[in-house]
Formats: sequence, C-alpha cells, structure tokens
Amino acid sequence: MRAMTDDVQAREARELLLAHADRTLTGRVEDPAVLAAVVGIERLVVATGSTDAATLRAAVEGRLTEFGPGSHVADLVGQAERHVVAGLLRRSTGQSIDAAVVNPEAGAYPVTTDATLVRAAVRAAQRSFDIMPYYGIRYGERGARFASSDSAWLISLAPLDEEQAVRQVAWLSRVLAGRGMPSWLMELHLDELVAEVRAAVDDAAVGALPAAAASLTSARRRHVDDDLLALADTWTHEVAGDGLPVPRTGALVAAATADVLLGVTRDDHVLFDWLTDRERVSAEMAAALHEVRDRVRSRAG
Repeated sequence: MRAMTDDVQAREARELLLAHADRTLTGRVEDPAVLAAVVGIERLVVATGSTDAATLRAAVEGRLTEFGPGSHVADLVGQAERHVVAGLLRRSTGQSIDAAVVNPEAGAYPVTTDATLVRAAVRAAQRSFDIMPYYGIRYGERGARFASSDSAWLISLAPLDEEQAVRQVAWLSRVLAGRGMPSWLMELHLDELVAEVRAAVDDAAVGALPAAAASLTSARRRHVDDDLLALADTWTHEVAGDGLPVPRTGALVAAATADVLLGVTRDDHVLFDWLTDRERVSAEMAAALHEVRDRVRSRAG
C-alpha cells in the first residue's frame, strides 16, 4: 500500500512539473507543491539553458539525449520530483510555504511566494555561482540549493524600509562570512539578484535591496576598496602563478580581511584554512598565499 501511495505521489509530482514547464504562472502562489514545481522547472532552465516549454518537458520526461541518466539534469529532475512530493505532503497537512519548499534543507523562514520572483531568485543564485566558481568548488550542489532559498528570502526583504533591509542583509552576511563566504560575495550576489528582479518585473520590485547592497559596499571599502581587491588578485598571480585553489583567490583573501577589520568575523581562518589546505595546494602555494594576505593587511585601511 505504501509503495502504491509513493507511486501515485511521484506521478502527481511529475504531472505538476510538466504542467508548469511553460513558466506562465505569475503572482502569489499558495500551494507548496506548485511552488516547488516552479523552483524545479527554473533549475532545469538554468541547467539546460532553455526556456522552451517542449524542451523542459522533455527534460522532465528524460527524453533529452544530451542529458541522459546520471547527468546533472537527470539529477535535478529527481530532486525536483522529490521536492514536489514534499510539497504535496505539506498541501495535505495544511502547512504553509516557507524556505523549505525552495530547499528542503533550509529552515522554516519566510520567502517570496511570487512565482516570477522565485524564478528570478533561482536564476540569480546560478549567476552568482557562475561568476564566482569558489561557491561550486567548495559548497557544491548543496550550496546551490541554499543559494536559491537565501535568494528567495532576500527578495522577501525588498518591501521593507531601507534600515530594516540593511540590518537583515547584514545579519545574513555575517552568518555566511562565518562559514567562509566574505561579505563581498553578498555584494556581488545582491547585484545579480537586483538585475534579475528588474529584468523580470520592474525597478520598483527591487525595493530596498540596492540600499542593502550599497551599505555592504560602503562598509567594505572603508578598509578594502575595489582597487585593493583587484591588486590582491594581481599579487596572487605574481607570487603563486598557476594552480590557484579557485579563481579570484586574492580578492577572496582581501574581502575576508575587510570582514575581520569590520568586526563581521573574528578572523579569516574558515576561508584561509580552506584555501591553504595542504590537500588542496602545495606548501609553496600556501606560503605564497600567506604572503598575499600579509600584503593585503599592510595596505588595508
């Protein structure tokens, strides 16, 4: 009986994904299964590079020959079906939508439930992963899911007044900085998020998000300006050459230095220890990165 129920739910989940492959749903979504389907389809948009409904339906049904079993797209389809099934359970028990609908590993905090904005959140998360490979290299697919749920939460801050939004974004930046993601990365991500929301809706929809991004940038520049970020990258290439642990290693080191000087973090060990881990880089590379960090510290305000 349980297996039969599971099969029914899996079929219903797939039907919901197929129904929303046209990406025409707009406005507020109250059904958690539907929102999970919207998220699942948008992740397929990012992975396949296509917004064509027929292509997305083919992906859901496993009919894209270039994305067969074992491919990233096939994995995303499996994840999407499981997430929609979880949404169906929420629907049946009357649970409301929270971040766990976007990412089942996230907590029970509010996120935007507007279909268009949720799609923008997923796209912005992927854009941030594209421009900063460090995310994917260190945090992988799990990090991508959290990037989507964090983005959906950030969009929910847009209607707040600027002071409230700045405070909330600063809180998340502090949490992420403590996990190895300097606040500079939040600056970059907010830029991507604002761009996606503007393109999908309009200027008014971004609300207080540009002010929150500007606040982070202003604070960081008091100690590490944009020139020093770029200079840190140059120094890194000069002293370390090829084989850096991730692109923009120097800028990451400089950004982490800014967080320490601002009191966002007590030190930079979560990031720097990962960058200089002897399983990841040679002793010579680690020594070179220490030299870069020393140079940054001597220049930082």
